[in-house]
Amino acid sequence: MAEMGFGSVDNGMKTGGQRQKNSPALPPILRQGWPKFLEAVPFLARIMKLSHARIFRYLGIIVLMQSINGFVVLPVIKYLFGKALEASSLSNITDRTYPAILAHPVSVALLIAIAMIALIAVSLQFTTIVVMVNRQQSGQPPSVWAMCQDVAKCLGRLLSYPSPVMLAYFFLALPMGGLGLSSVLIQGVGIPPFITREYLKAPLSTGIYAVMIAAIIYANLRLILTLPLLVVGRKRPLAAVGESLRATHKNFFRHLLLLGIPLGAAVLGASVMVELLVWGTDLADSLVTAQTSAMLASISIGLGHSLGFLIIGAATVVMIQVLVALCRERLGLPVILEERSLAHRTAQQRGTRASLASVAFGLVISVSFSAMPAMGDTTEDAENTLVIGHRGYSGGGVENTLGGLEAAAANQADIVEADFQETKDGHFVASHDTNLLMVAGRNQNIYEMTLVEVQAVTVREGGFTDKIPTMGQYLKRADELGIQVLVELKVTGHEKAGYLKRFLAEVDATGTTEKNIYHSLNGHAVQEIKKQRPKLRVGLTVAMSFGGLPKTNGDFYTVEQASFSEELLAEAHARDKEVYVWTVNDQATIRQLLSIPVDGIVTDNVKLAVDNRAMVATNPASEYQVGYSLAYLDIFR
Repeated sequence: MAEMGFGSVDNGMKTGGQRQKNSPALPPILRQGWPKFLEAVPFLARIMKLSHARIFRYLGIIVLMQSINGFVVLPVIKYLFGKALEASSLSNITDRTYPAILAHPVSVALLIAIAMIALIAVSLQFTTIVVMVNRQQSGQPPSVWAMCQDVAKCLGRLLSYPSPVMLAYFFLALPMGGLGLSSVLIQGVGIPPFITREYLKAPLSTGIYAVMIAAIIYANLRLILTLPLLVVGRKRPLAAVGESLRATHKNFFRHLLLLGIPLGAAVLGASVMVELLVWGTDLADSLVTAQTSAMLASISIGLGHSLGFLIIGAATVVMIQVLVALCRERLGLPVILEERSLAHRTAQQRGTRASLASVAFGLVISVSFSAMPAMGDTTEDAENTLVIGHRGYSGGGVENTLGGLEAAAANQADIVEADFQETKDGHFVASHDTNLLMVAGRNQNIYEMTLVEVQAVTVREGGFTDKIPTMGQYLKRADELGIQVLVELKVTGHEKAGYLKRFLAEVDATGTTEKNIYHSLNGHAVQEIKKQRPKLRVGLTVAMSFGGLPKTNGDFYTVEQASFSEELLAEAHARDKEVYVWTVNDQATIRQLLSIPVDGIVTDNVKLAVDNRAMVATNPASEYQVGYSLAYLDIFR
């Protein structure tokens, strides 16, 4: 077994690693096939004992590593990224500008440096905890020097064979799999909300999305032993990937159960904690003064963040304990159950716990008092935030149809956003999808269809059916309803020469040109419309952007939710341009954006946004901020 261990814990039985009396190895539960719940219970019970024995050490390391990554590594990465943009004369990277940055050698070199720094930082964070857990499960004492040596050896092995596979594993598989292992450097990685929304709007695409999510989770579970095998099994990166695939081949449901139970318990526990804090502050609002209510809301936020950290940290430790135990079982190594009683805890151990408890208490107090001044304030400017119905209102009709338009107007949207694209014969119709398979069950592209053919199509969404209107029909009906339209020109790349001239002529024919506002993802179209019609309000739509805001001669930006930040808002306002955020559908984010406030919110939930705008504009933050501040911990929000 000497080849299967790691450093000084090769077989878990060397100096300091002798099996402790009355400390049996974890019994295997089921090596293949479907797991049995009752056999998983003793396995997880022992894992909980292992985690509890050194939980404060683990939490201390997690705090240290997250702090280093958040306050040192992340600023360095942002600085280098800014230099990469500067070298290629770009202000940001989007799906349309990335070829420019990849064409510049200096920018490419800086991006490679960023990738290596991020890989080292994330590897160090996860490897450190895995090494600590492996030493514990081998019966080794918690020696800092020995742990550092083990971590250095493991990192040396990993970085001696740098691989795009490991970058993909750490920065795609782990964060997107949602299996409880995360870092401040990868916490923003995920499927953008607007992509999720597009998949969920029709039964066929919803099914495709469900299969895609299931495939991501399945792949993550198949690769979940990669990191423990790197540490415990002294595997090279690609060899660890292959061994993880073999180890999980016939044990998929077993691993799903052993990881799912603690992860599910943590998610549920955090959610219940948030709901109790929100309920408590709501109750306090009706019983105490406004000043006291603001203080209680501030304390609730501080307490929620602190307890949330403890829950997430403890869940991370338990997950890694499970993974290391499964890895050692795969390698035929024993797992020593460390049992400690209160009577055997040293004064030093109690001091460590007391110190960490003091730090935690200090965090609660500092977060609470930093939030307290804002808790009693009312964001009156929120009443100026525009509520923009995304493609109408899907709760009352199919997107981009007259029914959806009328529903948005009935629910008091300020503006309705609608997409328009060109047909084969040079007319413009209201449709977001170029291909009609998802919304109409017809595998046809609008740019290959005539106006008559498009108008014959029936589109379906959310139990509603309707016809595709022309741009003229849509704009005239909006004018009759007295509602402004945010006209999005969709440039598919199949337009014939002179499409902008035809677009403006068709808008002019409705007599509503200056009553509406315009935007597009296509920067050239925005520039030309503004150049030809300087009196029109024209904006640039920004999707999946990294960096600052792109330069434009337009009047506003429509920024995708995942790319928005208060820094971008400040940058836009410094240029005297407004920012509309799309597509925001959950209450917590709507309230957060209203409390800033942003200039406009593009949403499918028009009524929800209108109601919350009135609430935020007339009530102190203490009445709603606890919920949205802690929403990241709550699956019910």
